[in-house]
Amino acid sequence: MKETMRPSSPKFRILLIGAIFLLLPGMAAVTYGATGNGLLQARQGVSALLRGKYEKAVASYTRALDDRNLSDPRRANIYNDRGVAKWRMGQPTAAVEDFNKAVRLFPDYSVVYNNRGNALLDLGQPREAIADFDRAIALAPAYGAAFNNRGNANHTLGDFAAAARDFRKAVALMPTSAVPFNGRGKVHSALGRPFAAVRDFNRAIVLNAKYYSAHQNRAEAQAALGDHSGAVDDYTQIIAQKPDEAALYLARGRAFAKARKYNSAFRDFDKALKLSPELAEAYIARAGVHMTLHRYNPAREDFSQVIALRPEMHEAYTRRGETALRLGRGEEGLADVNKALELQEGDIDALITRAKIFESLGRSYEAIADYAKVWEVDSRHATARAALAALGQELPPEGAAPAQPIVGKPVKSWSVLREKDGTYAAVNKRYPKLRVRLEMYGPGEPNIIDWTLLKHDLRGVGLLEYYAGTLPGGGKTRLEYVAIVDLWNSKVVAIEPDSWGASKATWDWQRVSVVVTDPEGGANEIKLRKGNANPYGYDQEPSWFGDGYWRTDPQVQARQSRRKKRRAQPRGLFDWLLQ
Repeated sequence: MKETMRPSSPKFRILLIGAIFLLLPGMAAVTYGATGNGLLQARQGVSALLRGKYEKAVASYTRALDDRNLSDPRRANIYNDRGVAKWRMGQPTAAVEDFNKAVRLFPDYSVVYNNRGNALLDLGQPREAIADFDRAIALAPAYGAAFNNRGNANHTLGDFAAAARDFRKAVALMPTSAVPFNGRGKVHSALGRPFAAVRDFNRAIVLNAKYYSAHQNRAEAQAALGDHSGAVDDYTQIIAQKPDEAALYLARGRAFAKARKYNSAFRDFDKALKLSPELAEAYIARAGVHMTLHRYNPAREDFSQVIALRPEMHEAYTRRGETALRLGRGEEGLADVNKALELQEGDIDALITRAKIFESLGRSYEAIADYAKVWEVDSRHATARAALAALGQELPPEGAAPAQPIVGKPVKSWSVLREKDGTYAAVNKRYPKLRVRLEMYGPGEPNIIDWTLLKHDLRGVGLLEYYAGTLPGGGKTRLEYVAIVDLWNSKVVAIEPDSWGASKATWDWQRVSVVVTDPEGGANEIKLRKGNANPYGYDQEPSWFGDGYWRTDPQVQARQSRRKKRRAQPRGLFDWLLQ
């Protein structure tokens, strides 16, 4: 999101009102009588702009500019403000023209460079926008909004490292603004760091509970982590404010489907299609749920709707062919997958589906030919190999999967593997179902630092501490993070910072949860087990921390009192282990 252009933003109000009512450096002294009409019209423009009456604002600013007695800096203010009003009206080209006039009249006006950069970004000119944001920052080095907006431009260009630096600076300059946290969260998502993304979106929403862009971004990040119920909650909040957007119902319906709440998913897909009858993606999503529930006739009808809307979509023909196969109508299915292969020659899904149809029609020779085509492309394709073997075809023995390179030395049975896509995963033979994808936050390769198993109420939870690179930008600041692992459910619950160089995160352990406060001061609570915070009474020690039950022995009470005093001090990740 762009900063300083929202009429509800306090910074926006300050900039506009300050621009109109305060004298700028270098402004020539003028009397109210000489410029009174221009000032009056400008004030009316400000009032209209803040109320969202953009056409009235433009009209007032235009009348104000008719006053020939206005100084150049004052006139530049008005051109800037009229440009903002035009930008809010969805007229970025006209806005740029006004910003250009403001720059010519007042070349050292940092605000107008920021605003023009936003308009250029909307016009699809991110490089030109960056040049304007650079100029705004050169004129005002503490201009947090310009750093934020330059981060948006770098994100648009795919320069995520530069975008991350800009958003980090914007966060430092505007710690109470939700906008840069949302921007930084988008960078984390783009770089495959969903846990970090969710942390930043959480902070944005804490600062602005009605920041619906952050809710939507968090929902997508939660879905990437498999937290589909959390995604549903976020989409529900957005829909409450935007009940007529079909795309939101589609997104929530997909989350419901992933959470196996199929009736709710159908209601959302139906609502999306009511609002937007030509939304092919909603038909595809609804058909997918029908297929999951073995409802092949309604699924076929939905795929037919997709084909009517998108006749070039080969996947729709393949899936409709699959429904025909399930319904025992092989010839109809064959026509569909042939059309799919005509649109996308050699598509593996279509070849597999056609081979199955050939088998159902007793045309084994043709089925073998299609399976063989798939096997030639991917000799490890399980379906193709099994089908060829069942059809009496001799195949070379399947080769062993190529070994993934191990990064660094194993630590406590944990090894780090480099994946094909360049990411890293930690594995342990003791936990064969668990694969911990390590989020990297700077240059370098990860290595395991330590592995700790918690006890008592938190048994089954492990802490995998690892080196996550150095701070981007050429520094040598070590970044160390911890993956919190639920061994009972074979999943990663969270990945949280432990230290950024000399700056330590604070881990505040509760009975069944932990609150991690990163070095920037952002807190994140992670619930690790179900249960009440203190079921045994006000003075009860957390059971993982002590004996697990209350005793009245004076020495025990004295020891627990000392522990409480120690816990009142900020603690690092493993301090509690040493008590």
